Amino acid sequence: MALFKKDSGESVAQVALAAPGAVRSTSAPPTHTYVAVGSHIEGSISGETEVLVDGSLEGSVELKGRLVLGRRGRIQGDVNAQSVQISGKVEGNVQASEKIEVAPTGSIEGNLAAPLVSIAEGGRCNGRIEMSGTLAIESPAAREVAAPRGS
Repeated sequence: MALFKKDSGESVAQVALAAPGAVRSTSAPPTHTYVAVGSHIEGSISGETEVLVDGSLEGSVELKGRLVLGRRGRIQGDVNAQSVQISGKVEGNVQASEKIEVAPTGSIEGNLAAPLVSIAEGGRCNGRIEMSGTLAIESPAAREVAAPRGS
């Protein structure tokens, strides 16, 4: 079985994170970082890939990609990413260059800042919400509103 070849250079975790049916080159870098349930990290996480947290993290998160915090995930520290999806608990400020989504099970004890902020019914935020800045890609509706009439 190719999964257990010593020369493949690909770990079980990398294979597990690949989408079903996806074919990846064994030389391609992983596209996700996963902090599993039961794991605890003390320190900062930074990078350009997507990070999925189902364990706990004490420290800051600085990403150029997306952060997904699972239902059992916990973060104690500030978060700064392209987009953030929260289903667990964050104790710290959350900032995103695109959007922040808080699921019904999500909870934030801190301030939120992003051009788009969505809090589902049941989701909690105990802090200030700042929706400023512009998105890199505007929706057609936003362009229509910005365009002067009769043009």
